[in-house]
Amino acid sequence: MTPHKRYTVRYRDADSTPLERCYYASDAYEARVLAMESVRHIHDHPHAIDLIRCESYPLHQRAA
Repeated sequence: MTPHKRYTVRYRDADSTPLERCYYASDAYEARVLAMESVRHIHDHPHAIDLIRCESYPLHQRAA
């Protein structure tokens, strides 16, 4: 199983306001899919995504 990392998905809503959401996923594609499942506007307009950025190291590599 691939370790999960934190990804920020930046997108623009219907008014072109930039918004961000964070997801824990194994890669950027999975973060995109999670965003499409949880945000109706992204589901309807997948090209509204401006950026998907990895924010963290895998969870199993973090110090306790």
